[in-house]
Amino acid sequence: MPSQANARPAKSRFPCVHPGCRATYQRKEHLNRHLARHDRAHRFCCPHCSSTLARRDDSPTDFSSSDLLRRHVRIYHPDRQPPSARTPKACSNCHARKERCDGGSPCARCARRGASCSRNPHLDLAHEEGCENVSEPRELLSVDLVASVADASRWIGHEYIDIYFNKFHPIWPFLHRTTFYPAKEPCILLQSMLMMGLWIKGDREARHTAMKFHDRLLSAIRAQKDQWHVPESMGNPDDSKPWPMATYQSILLQLIFAVLTAKPEVQLDLNCRFRLPEPTYELLTALVATCRRLGLFSYPNMLARHHPTAPVALVWVSVEETKRFGLALYKLCRLCSSSTSTSRANTDSGADELLTLADLDFSMPDSDDWWNVASTTDASTPRHTGWHSTARDNRNPGGWISQASAHLRDPGVRLDWI
Repeated sequence: MPSQANARPAKSRFPCVHPGCRATYQRKEHLNRHLARHDRAHRFCCPHCSSTLARRDDSPTDFSSSDLLRRHVRIYHPDRQPPSARTPKACSNCHARKERCDGGSPCARCARRGASCSRNPHLDLAHEEGCENVSEPRELLSVDLVASVADASRWIGHEYIDIYFNKFHPIWPFLHRTTFYPAKEPCILLQSMLMMGLWIKGDREARHTAMKFHDRLLSAIRAQKDQWHVPESMGNPDDSKPWPMATYQSILLQLIFAVLTAKPEVQLDLNCRFRLPEPTYELLTALVATCRRLGLFSYPNMLARHHPTAPVALVWVSVEETKRFGLALYKLCRLCSSSTSTSRANTDSGADELLTLADLDFSMPDSDDWWNVASTTDASTPRHTGWHSTARDNRNPGGWISQASAHLRDPGVRLDWI
């Protein structure tokens, strides 16, 4: 065995290919770690101006990226607070993507992408003010899902919102896409839409995350039932209060999702409807009862929610949204039954628990072309020529769905078909 004096160091097999750098390493993983340092430190952006700062690796003064950034801010931006010398907490974008964050306000990576950085003190807080748990959807999304978003400058959930509108919305069109603005929508609605988009995406990771959303949102909806449910003991509801349509739409999305994800062993009743678990069925009946007590599906009540001087387009969108929500809720009711109750064909009380055509005191919605029209100048105004002259006359009760139901249902005929 050779003596220690005659031992020679092993030859370095992995040299650094970065210009001006002569470092060599015996192990490839050490070289990769070294190259990553070049990528992080060689170029980075100032968060307060358009300057791109560079550090020469062969500089006689060993400035780290944070040191150089602090010096730049002190010289060129004396009115700004230099970043702390301590290792900063990564912004939400860098944390989600498992990238090194330089701690700037905004950080250099977000500034380079044009993305909204959670460390930016001047960030528009409109989204956060309307959504206290705005970071929760981002935290629920796994790293793989975050990395799959094509354009990192967009909000991380936009991909799944797009899936919602492109795939789910044509089947269940009860949201108005043209006036939908994520920064102004309540968290519960955004998260419900994310949940649906994740599920429709279809891969295992996305569906697992969708189920997490569903479990959390259902728990929140049940825990805060006193804030949206109108019990029979309350008496006449206050007509001056606005209807929390976003909450009702979110509950409807959760119920639709519950049917979509029903286990294969869930049985159908004799009317070929899904027997919902009792907690889910109770949530459905609570939503139906609340809508009935508010008179939500009465066209005169829809108009009464708006001042006579309100813009016609605004009233039209609100009325159409309520109509389409009512039809979607009715459609869901036709798919479901209780796991403990008997067939609705054999009991009158069971039929009253869920929505019927007789509850829908409004005419059919107007054209889908108007509902889905996109306008960059005035998103709330139907743009089609002749809209006022061809819109349905909702003032005539003879054209309401509830009136038509009298011709479709006969108390003497027990066949349950509508």
